[in-house]
Amino acid sequence: MHWAPFRFPLLSLFELFWLAILINLVHPPPMKLSPPAEDDFVFVNVSRPDEFKAASTQRTIRRHVMRDIGRSRRRTRPGQRTWSVTLRAPSDPVTEHIPVSIDPCNTTFYPGPMSDRALQLMHFMTTDRDYVFRPFRTVWFSMALTDATAVLVALANAAMFLDQRLRAQTYRYETSAECLSYYGQCVRQVTHRLADTHESLSQGVITAILGLTCHDLYVGTLDRWKIHISGLGRIIHLRGGYRGLDDSITRFAIWLDVAGSVMDDSRPRLPTPPGFASQVPKFLSSTQRKLLGDLIAKHDYYSDIATAFCYANFLVQYTDGSLFRSETAWLNEDNLTVIELFGPATHFLLSMSRPTEINSSATDIPLLQLREALRLVLLLFLGTLKQAVFLFTAHECEYLWCKLSTLISQIEKANYDDSCLKLYLWVLVTMSRFSRSIQSSMYLDDISAVLNLLGMGRKEGLDLVQSILSIDILDGYLHFLPSLETSGS
Repeated sequence: MHWAPFRFPLLSLFELFWLAILINLVHPPPMKLSPPAEDDFVFVNVSRPDEFKAASTQRTIRRHVMRDIGRSRRRTRPGQRTWSVTLRAPSDPVTEHIPVSIDPCNTTFYPGPMSDRALQLMHFMTTDRDYVFRPFRTVWFSMALTDATAVLVALANAAMFLDQRLRAQTYRYETSAECLSYYGQCVRQVTHRLADTHESLSQGVITAILGLTCHDLYVGTLDRWKIHISGLGRIIHLRGGYRGLDDSITRFAIWLDVAGSVMDDSRPRLPTPPGFASQVPKFLSSTQRKLLGDLIAKHDYYSDIATAFCYANFLVQYTDGSLFRSETAWLNEDNLTVIELFGPATHFLLSMSRPTEINSSATDIPLLQLREALRLVLLLFLGTLKQAVFLFTAHECEYLWCKLSTLISQIEKANYDDSCLKLYLWVLVTMSRFSRSIQSSMYLDDISAVLNLLGMGRKEGLDLVQSILSIDILDGYLHFLPSLETSGS
């Protein structure tokens, strides 16, 4: 059989297409110095021209042509997860570091599976730091992300804070469904793990319970906090103490204990670790030493008041010196200065015996009342300082103020000697400076009466108060002193 020579005008478009392919194979274009392109061509083996139209050949051609189109579509298809991120310029100094475990896209460091919503909440808590100061944020997350149960209370906090932001005008904790759901999951898991002898004493369970107590204190559910802190105390007792626990867990346990106990002026629930507050500041001003010396000689229960003043002196000196040098390191979210400063001092004041617990005669009642007033006003001072200068929430201030004002109205001062009257004057003036502006003059008559008993003028009395323990560090927040200076004696 004789084949006629090819005549291009008679060729179909399909045949011309394949002719171009064959020519390209015989005389390929110059090679580019680029990654291998083996996948750019597909080879079709045919023995006769009509086999180009075969179904299998056409299917191979269509697959090759459509491949790149499919790839392009897949690349442009939106993924399920989207994250809003803010990039920090490389030149910006980085002073704080978020642990990699808080990176919402890095799931390898989480203690268990995380849903898309949970990762979004973690991302919110990471970016939230740009406009909200949350003490101990990274320290706490570093603890929480070591245990799957503890993560749940971290998510409860994140959901609560996000809800507060989204519903700024209508937010109510009891209707924050997502927050309460995570909180409930955490409680159920803790309850389940407590039934296991080994798990019940684990560091993970302790961390989760600490998270619950912290959450309870923030939202003000003191009854719930009492249940959790009492259970934590039982666990630590069964463990034989804090041995084997991370230092951060021990530190937060003591802190959350006193932070809750001071809200109703009750004794701390947890045992103290070995060496806790072993170095009590030993500094009394000359006025304090003189006023308390005679009282301690006659009534040894006043020795605790001397120690309490030592703690207060140290706090005032530290804070005043830091502000003078503009060293406000405690405003760093990861700084634990507040725990180290206020923890031991508050713990000591809460652990002091109350008037009804001291064996005394009826003649000692006025002295015990004064001792209790000094204890309460020092607690109130710590709370006010913590809140006004260190920017920490202090729910206890209102409760302590009410308790102290009730006690002052009952104090029997008729038989006070000069030392007691001078200490009582300090209580009255300090208490007045803590009062709200509309109540700042409520103790002026009492102050004037004590000044008259001491035979002192206004300026002399104020100088005495300053020499006992000055709280001028609060003058930027309290405005009582001018009204006192202009009032009659």
